[in-house]
Amino acid sequence: MELILMGLLFCLFCATAVPLAFSIGLSVVLFFILSGKYSLTVVAQSVVSVNESFTLLALPFFILAGELMTVGGIGKRITNFASILVGWIPGGLAAISVVASMIFGGMSGSAAADAACIGGIMIPAMKRKKYSASYASAVIASAGTIGVIIPPSIPMVLYAFVSGVSLGDLFLGGFIPGVIVGISLILTALWIAIKNGYPTEPFGRPKEILKVFTECIPALMAPVIILGGIFSGIVTPTEAAVIAVIYALFVGFIIYRELKISDLPGIFLKTGELTAIIMLIIGAGDALGWALTVENFPTIVSNAIVEFTNNKYVLLLLINIFLLLLGGPMPLAPSLLLTAPILIPVVKKFGVDPLHFGLIMVCNLAIGIASPPVGNTLFIAAKLADVPVERTSIALIPFLLVNTLALMLITYYPPTSLWLPSLIHK
Repeated sequence: MELILMGLLFCLFCATAVPLAFSIGLSVVLFFILSGKYSLTVVAQSVVSVNESFTLLALPFFILAGELMTVGGIGKRITNFASILVGWIPGGLAAISVVASMIFGGMSGSAAADAACIGGIMIPAMKRKKYSASYASAVIASAGTIGVIIPPSIPMVLYAFVSGVSLGDLFLGGFIPGVIVGISLILTALWIAIKNGYPTEPFGRPKEILKVFTECIPALMAPVIILGGIFSGIVTPTEAAVIAVIYALFVGFIIYRELKISDLPGIFLKTGELTAIIMLIIGAGDALGWALTVENFPTIVSNAIVEFTNNKYVLLLLINIFLLLLGGPMPLAPSLLLTAPILIPVVKKFGVDPLHFGLIMVCNLAIGIASPPVGNTLFIAAKLADVPVERTSIALIPFLLVNTLALMLITYYPPTSLWLPSLIHK
């Protein structure tokens, strides 16, 4: 009964616009008071102790690296490089946006940074070429989600913390799903471009190609340094995040010279605000997880699901539907932190690898980043294109449908997530 009351309180707080971290925390505190079984010191201990994790230390550094890369000129060089690769196909600017997002996602780990950086360059370019503004914003909103699938990925850091799965394995497992989603979006953009007669970009001359590639080498080296260090075992993911910050500073200040000292206070402030929000949600979520665990809630949910179905594939379909519905109204980080501790014990009973399930969750909730009503990349892209969110949402429909089909492939064909990590552990 107390658990039902806690759920109702949480919904009430969210409905009255109480910030999410406080909605979670207040619900837990009131649950503790009403049940009378637990000390409130558990809440304080959870908020403090959970944020002392070495794994979670990677979060602020990856966020900071993404912000530095956005301001420091790396995104512009990556976009130029992507233009040389795919600009010549029908609707080339849309394909450029997706490829650039895939490359930038291999550095920042943030969908918001991905959409803001690439969108700030590509949306004006598409509008100048007479692309529909709503289509341009839909391309950027959907492409930005790749930033949390292709490693490094901030949501993967959160899942590794919650589940105990190796963060390096999660990063390695994210490559193929990220490529699948990227190719799916390019094909969708290609189909819409041919249908609407959007123009191609001219194929670059050899001298121009060489110039663009040479300028982009420092930017392209970022994922090589970050991910190469992790997978070779030279550094941990947390140490790699620090290296990413140092490298972004070096490239921005010394090589491209577009990063200025005056930019740093704003970048640090934005990083601090986002880090504080995520850490507060994590702390409140850990207290909630403790309450649910001692009240045996995961077992109750598991038994209820087993009574409904004992088929692993039906279970995964139900979880996908649930997460897709959840991803629309709730941001990715709290969705993952709230549901992963409940769902992981359930899927383990059905023989689902926790590593594979982590990629399912991240790919699933990534769709929510671009979905109404609160999708981050949806609002960023709509603002950059200066079109109403409603128009962008309508233009997003084919991209979201294709993303969902890609999700089904990733869900029901585990080697998409498990093959690369298995090679490392042979």
